[in-house]
Amino acid sequence: MEFLGYTTLFGILVFFVILQYFLMSIGLYDKHLNKVQKFIGFIPLLPFILMFILTIYYILEFLLKQINKWFEINLGWFFVNGRKRDLWGEYLRKRYK
Repeated sequence: MEFLGYTTLFGILVFFVILQYFLMSIGLYDKHLNKVQKFIGFIPLLPFILMFILTIYYILEFLLKQINKWFEINLGWFFVNGRKRDLWGEYLRKRYK
C-alpha cells in the first residue's frame, strides 16, 4: 500500500514537471502578468515544495525514533517502578532485541 502512495506521488510530480515545461514553452513567464498568471506560475514550484516538506518530515520522524530508542534504552529504567523493572527489561528485549 505504501508503494502505491509513492507511485502516485511520483506521478503527480512528473505531471507538475511536464506542466512547468508547457507553461515555459508558451511564454507564461513574462514581466506583465496578472494575478491569475502569477498564481499559475507558482504551480511548477509545488513539487519542490512538497518534496522539501516530505524530506523534512521523514528526517524528523527518523530522528525522533532514534531519540526515543536511546531514551528508552539508556534512561527509561529511571522512570520505571522498582517492582516493574523485570517487565521493563522484557519490553526492551522484545522491542530492540
